[in-house]
Amino acid sequence: MRRRDDKIARAAHIKERTHGTSNEISLSVLDAAKYKETTQRFSLRDLLADRRDARDQSVSRETGEHVSRETSKRGSSSCEQATGDDARKCQSRLRIEKRSVKQTAKRKKAVHASDSGEKASSKMQAAPKRMSIEQEVARRKARRRKGRIVAISTVVAASLAIVSVGVWAWHCQVTEQQGYESELMDALRLVSEADETILQIDAIVDDPFAVETDEQRQEVYSSIEQTKGLLTNADGKAREVSEKLSDPSVREVANQTVMSISARQDMIKHGLQLVEASESAELATEKCDTAWQVVLDADAQAREATKHAGQNEVDASKQRTLEAKELFSKGREQLESLQVDCPTADFTALIEYVEKRMNALDLAVRSDDALSEKNKEEAIALNDAYNAAEEEAAAMAVSLPSDPKQLIKDAYFTTWSEVIRSYGGQRAAAGTSDAVIRDYLGAQGK
Repeated sequence: MRRRDDKIARAAHIKERTHGTSNEISLSVLDAAKYKETTQRFSLRDLLADRRDARDQSVSRETGEHVSRETSKRGSSSCEQATGDDARKCQSRLRIEKRSVKQTAKRKKAVHASDSGEKASSKMQAAPKRMSIEQEVARRKARRRKGRIVAISTVVAASLAIVSVGVWAWHCQVTEQQGYESELMDALRLVSEADETILQIDAIVDDPFAVETDEQRQEVYSSIEQTKGLLTNADGKAREVSEKLSDPSVREVANQTVMSISARQDMIKHGLQLVEASESAELATEKCDTAWQVVLDADAQAREATKHAGQNEVDASKQRTLEAKELFSKGREQLESLQVDCPTADFTALIEYVEKRMNALDLAVRSDDALSEKNKEEAIALNDAYNAAEEEAAAMAVSLPSDPKQLIKDAYFTTWSEVIRSYGGQRAAAGTSDAVIRDYLGAQGK
């Protein structure tokens, strides 16, 4: 027991040059104080029993074997029954066991320390070596180069995306504009189809009394509604695309197309008036021809009557004179009817001439009657009056038109002069617009 206290005393030393602070007491002093407190609190027998249990537990942890509580109890009970030498043997055995436990713990610490050292050494080996300045510069250049490549790649990718979007938008716009231009071409094709009828109207306006005019009028009447529909459809297409076309030149063509269609519509409007008026005038000329032909036939009969009178064929002369008077009367009636149907023309001179001829023929009939009655003086006087009337009629005939139909034609052009001028103005406007369109189509053809 004294030896144990000496060991404790040697262990519980104080460092030199200390001032008694808690940090200046070594760990051995703390361990010794703890051990001393433990020995004072328990008896030797209890201490030995506890340490034996601790030894058995530590051995069991090392070897992996299980030590039961009964074994510990048997060990403690055997120690309790031992006396004298047995107690000393037990103490020496306990010391040996204690040393072995301490050695085992030291070996564990050494193994743990070696493991820690190996791990630390492996970590030190795994740590990268310090680079040189050249290597560090190269590494940084490579990193900057990689960064530039990534940045350039990003910019290129973004640029390609923007270009792709722009190309796609441009393609869509071009496709859309091509669609509008196609609509414009459709409008021009419709105008071209409508021109077939408009050209016929144009020909009638230029020469309303031509031989083939009547056939042209019938074609115009049969196709005019379809032509109006074509121009209306073309006008809608041209107006729609003129607001959407982006190319100024093409948009100008669309605007010119709209103007050309409008001019053509006015041409149709005025042209139809002229076609109808010319048709009425044409019918009037036909009636005039018929009436004047009757007058000419009457004049021929009057001449025949004069021949018979010169041959002293009184009865034959009288018969021809009556036939001539009847024809003149018929001709006058036709001319008067024509005057009602065609009020714009003045047939007064023709009617007066026919009446003068009829009066002269009355004198001729009376002269023939006087000759039949052997009243020579009266017959001569009436014959002189007939000759005077014929001279007056001849003077009137000088002022008459060589072709009475010209009165109707002149009246037509006088009456419809304003409409004819308007038609000509619209035709000129259409021609101006058509010139721009032809230039564009010619450029497209090239």
